[in-house]
Amino acid sequence: MPIDEKLITRGVLDNTLAREVYPELRVAAEPKMGKVRTVYDLGDERMIMISSDNLSTHDVVHRRLVYGKGENLDAISGYYFGASRHIVSNHLIEVLAPNVWLVQKASPILVEMVFRKYLTGSGWKDYKRENGPEEGSEFCGVELRPGYRKNEMLDGIIFTPTGKGQVKDFDIPEFRGLDPETDDPKITIEIIRKNFRKFGLRKPEDLDYIMEKAFSLYSFIYEDLLRKGYLLVDTKWEFGYMPDGTIALIDECVTPDSSRFWAAGDYVFNPVKKEFNIIQEDKQHFRDYIESLGLQNPERKTELANHMMDDEVLRQGVVKYCNIREIISGTLPKITIDSKKAAVLAVLSDAGFLK
Repeated sequence: MPIDEKLITRGVLDNTLAREVYPELRVAAEPKMGKVRTVYDLGDERMIMISSDNLSTHDVVHRRLVYGKGENLDAISGYYFGASRHIVSNHLIEVLAPNVWLVQKASPILVEMVFRKYLTGSGWKDYKRENGPEEGSEFCGVELRPGYRKNEMLDGIIFTPTGKGQVKDFDIPEFRGLDPETDDPKITIEIIRKNFRKFGLRKPEDLDYIMEKAFSLYSFIYEDLLRKGYLLVDTKWEFGYMPDGTIALIDECVTPDSSRFWAAGDYVFNPVKKEFNIIQEDKQHFRDYIESLGLQNPERKTELANHMMDDEVLRQGVVKYCNIREIISGTLPKITIDSKKAAVLAVLSDAGFLK
């Protein structure tokens, strides 16, 4: 049953879990803070991962947070981590509470494993710019035939990796002359193989293992989502080495932040526009809002970071995240004005992780 939008009051919208470091936690090293998650090294090959309600678009963390976002992302990831263990192992040990995971420590591989089944977003832009509809083109080392239309399903799933970080983080010949501040630079399978150690791989053939598992994972989750009324348009995964040397899926798995979801029933070709109509059910809701204000340009990052997003835009986003979580996992978040931070600290205290 879809969530009751009337429950999402202003008080609820303001009751979010901020991204911060909790000094109360007993740790072995300085916590690592990402745009959404903070990771605490427990010193015994385990880590605590806390997912905030932070919203990040256009490489900027927004001032206003999205109620239940971290919990909803974790619920979806947790569902697919559990459902896909027969394909590839992952780092999740235990869900301690909403927003709080106990995970296996891993040595991350510095490649965003991006997989696509539809030609849209940056892939379509590159294809069109290179006259792909008439002549075909290459995207991250993948040859695309001519004749594709915007948002069309590709002939097969394709792997279009990016480096995890900025150009300056990778001292490789292929990046010389590029803007060192470029985030998540596009790469190819060949670039990864030639510079595998720079990307955190221990053996070149480990990339083959990851690709094999990822293609199987995409097909499995695609079919699951299709039964639930969604198309998995594209997604990105991260992998890492476990303490025993095995490779496992880490971070998150097929969430509205890391993936594009389209409503399957509304995916039809529009002969007037000569493209496929889509209804997006992911973070694009927030991206579209920002772009409608013209705040997506890099020179306006400070303005975007300080922007006070409208309550109704936030509420619509909360509803989208809650509803897709329920459809995928069969669960909904508790709608409450009780302090989320207090709840997190109470759980960590009960589990014996505080000083």
